[in-house]
Amino acid sequence: MKSGSYFAKFQQLGKVLMTPILILPIAGILMGLGSAFLSTSIVKTMPFLGLPFFSSLFNLLKSAGSAVFNNLPVIFAISITIGYAKKEKGIAALSAFLGYMVMNATMSSLLINVGRINPNKLATGQASILGIPTLDTGVFGGIMVGFLVVYLHNKYYNISLPPILSIFSGTKFVPVVSIIGALLLGLVLSVIWPFIQNILNALSLLIKNSGALGSMIYGLAERALLPFGLHHFVYLPFFFTSLGGSMEIGGKLTQGAVNIYQAQLATPGALFNIDVTRFAMNGKVIEAMFGLPGAALAMYQCAKPEKKKVIGGFFIAAIIPAIFAGITEPIEFSFLFAAPVLYGVHAVFAGMAYLATYLLKVNIPGSAAFGGPFLSFIFNGIMQADKGSNWMFVPLLGIVFFFLYYFSFKFIIKKWDLKTPGRELEEEDSTENVKISTSETIILDIVNALGGKDNITGIDACFSRLRVSVKDMSIVKDVDVWKKLGSNGIVKVKDGIQIVYGAKADVYKTQIRDFLGME
Repeated sequence: MKSGSYFAKFQQLGKVLMTPILILPIAGILMGLGSAFLSTSIVKTMPFLGLPFFSSLFNLLKSAGSAVFNNLPVIFAISITIGYAKKEKGIAALSAFLGYMVMNATMSSLLINVGRINPNKLATGQASILGIPTLDTGVFGGIMVGFLVVYLHNKYYNISLPPILSIFSGTKFVPVVSIIGALLLGLVLSVIWPFIQNILNALSLLIKNSGALGSMIYGLAERALLPFGLHHFVYLPFFFTSLGGSMEIGGKLTQGAVNIYQAQLATPGALFNIDVTRFAMNGKVIEAMFGLPGAALAMYQCAKPEKKKVIGGFFIAAIIPAIFAGITEPIEFSFLFAAPVLYGVHAVFAGMAYLATYLLKVNIPGSAAFGGPFLSFIFNGIMQADKGSNWMFVPLLGIVFFFLYYFSFKFIIKKWDLKTPGRELEEEDSTENVKISTSETIILDIVNALGGKDNITGIDACFSRLRVSVKDMSIVKDVDVWKKLGSNGIVKVKDGIQIVYGAKADVYKTQIRDFLGME
């Protein structure tokens, strides 16, 4: 395959993943509402939110949204296989799910046995995924499994195995080979992923000791590593360990940026400290409330006129969780795969937002732990001016970053004709040529014996029988013809015919579907 073909396939990824991406805004809104109104600082300000009714309601919303975000990698794996599989997409999707489970189970089993994972106390970079304590490889892990299964599926979905293994011929071989492939992938990641995580641990020390530059690296790395599920290594150590600061507040020693900031909020006279707040994601207030909405407006204006109405609705729904809850993935994933260069620009701008808020000492956290950017700006910014929040710089920085994102995205999209939402190429109504070798001309003979292409309305197979639905049973050939075509017998039913081919039935089903252009 030529490099241009590989590039075209990669560009198609943005389109393939558009369906799960379209789910994210509503999931983000549900999760954002739940998280925002369950945060400690908001409940303290509005105590009625702590009542059982409201607590249960917002926990319910949070859980519903989290169900999507927590399982996004496997959703991506399934979507990729459905999008790229040539035929038999249902089998491809099942194989992707099995492959993702096996990959995580392999990493879990191996790393638990060598003492790298404690199921009862998962460390940073580890997670319980579909009930399996394993390494968190993020959506990147799902994408790797998806492409691995697609490769194996398209290569083997119509394979004919030797007689002794013929029961696994055709589509039944795809889950088998996918499980084996995913097992090998899990073994490789068990070795590689912890090594990468160790490098990021060293990065944390660099960020802590680098002042303003460290703040920029913090914001840039946190966004850049999101697709790989490695961003937790950037912010979690600062949130809850001494890396994020150690300070005596109200006569009690407190460690971790989030813990210190919460203690400062609760202690009269305690002033905010920028060396703490920068690790509580003060830059996200600018990035999520202003920067990404500017990017969304640029992508909307670059969309084709006939698609603007639909795309506009999507971006409005995606902006809401970004501004109110800091859940930016719905916007970011809309261009991450379609135009990775834009994501690189976004990561750099995010770093710049953290640098600017550090230099201007904007002491307003933007993480979900404080209700998200907008609510944090109100309750921890405007209402905490006497503690040194410096909230007045937020609108000024916001205007600058809105237009920085807007003009940069718009220029880059048009300059390189990037296929952001609403600019995708129209899907061509064409099918791939199906090549049947001389040894497979029996497929044409079978189709003719069934009365031709136009007489066939459906085709399936069980372990031994080819099950065909036809329009006119009277033009289907009799048993003598089928015996000449290698059949062991036929069974006529109300709306069709069952042809006994043994283990070859599944292979013939797939090849006939290919020949007829059926899914």
